[in-house]
Amino acid sequence: MKKNYKVITGCVFVGLAAISQYAQADGYRNPPSTAEGIAKSGANSVWVDDASAISYNPANLAFQTNQSFVLSTTFARTENEYTVPTVGTFESSGDWNMLPNLFYSQPIGENGWALGLGITTPFGQGLSWEYDDFETLTGYSNMVPYEANVALIDLNPTIAFKVHEDVSIGIGVDFYLSQLGLTAVQGITTNVDFGPPLGMVLIQDNFKVEAESYGWGIGANAGMSWDIADGHRFSATYRSAFEIEYSGKVKVDGQPDSDFDTAVKYPNIVSLGYGVQLTERVQIETMVEWLNWSNNESQIIEIEGQPPTELVNNWDDTFTFGLGGSWQALDTLAVRAGYAYIPSPIPDDTITHLLPDADRHAISFGLGYTRGAHTVDLAYTFSIYEDRSAPADGAGPGLYDIDSNLVGLTYSASF
Repeated sequence: MKKNYKVITGCVFVGLAAISQYAQADGYRNPPSTAEGIAKSGANSVWVDDASAISYNPANLAFQTNQSFVLSTTFARTENEYTVPTVGTFESSGDWNMLPNLFYSQPIGENGWALGLGITTPFGQGLSWEYDDFETLTGYSNMVPYEANVALIDLNPTIAFKVHEDVSIGIGVDFYLSQLGLTAVQGITTNVDFGPPLGMVLIQDNFKVEAESYGWGIGANAGMSWDIADGHRFSATYRSAFEIEYSGKVKVDGQPDSDFDTAVKYPNIVSLGYGVQLTERVQIETMVEWLNWSNNESQIIEIEGQPPTELVNNWDDTFTFGLGGSWQALDTLAVRAGYAYIPSPIPDDTITHLLPDADRHAISFGLGYTRGAHTVDLAYTFSIYEDRSAPADGAGPGLYDIDSNLVGLTYSASF
């Protein structure tokens, strides 16, 4: 019997690794890294003027004349409802997740050269359903995953310089460290002979299966800013795709640990922005992003004692559109707002309850208070998710209802 448990567990995590690679967190990617970016719904690559440009558009570091320090924390919480036909509705009201980000930049000389370092969390977070709820589903599916978490840190040293009085370039290297964790409840049924008068009786046992793995990867990024005319600026940024190779252990109650390995490809991201300084106190900018999610169309899962398995995700490339603005209402107070349309890359037939993503409309607001060299920013985003359903023959059949709240808090100093 122990041998059978191990074989079935291997099959379980072939499925788990595929559906848990981007857990919750505004779908598959974390929100903007600062409160200013959150308040403008991500449209922050044109006018960003502090060290957080490392994340939005590193070319803007070349326009800075002072050292800059930025410490930002994003608080995210998502509530999910998953309705399984003829079974019931399950709820996941997750805790508030905290996503820290840190930036520092310093000009070098007087010719537009600058150096910077960003430590950010661009992908990650997690999702957890109730064990007791999903334990009941093992009766027909035999295995149900109910928790997933991904943590990813990006160490991003950056250099920026001017190639012309009105044109700057920024280049950076991204070193990624990541952890992936998965938990499932698995049932196994056996026939037990109780003798007359009962005879053979089908018995089901449930047990917990856990996996934890770690990996690293490397990528690159570049940005360009061009002051086309007085009060008009164009920006272009690129972040390369990268791959994380995860290695870890599968743990089953009462069974020896098993090794497993997989690799996940994260997308190329290309962004274009255009901004206008309408008045001395009012700025607006637009943004369009292309995310190359189709590069992770499939992946290979290797589990000790099992043949390698290829999994097909069939994700689509997406375009995100955003509009953001800032009004310097007082010398010490800035008011910001933004809107973004963010489509999901996941088709109906591969969506699951561990990644309940949907097309959404993000509406954001924020305030920034400056006193001397110090600034505190606060922002809030509410996302309106479109209705989502998955077919009966899909990976996660049922109806999905998603609500999320996002709060950003940032402290920055210029000196």
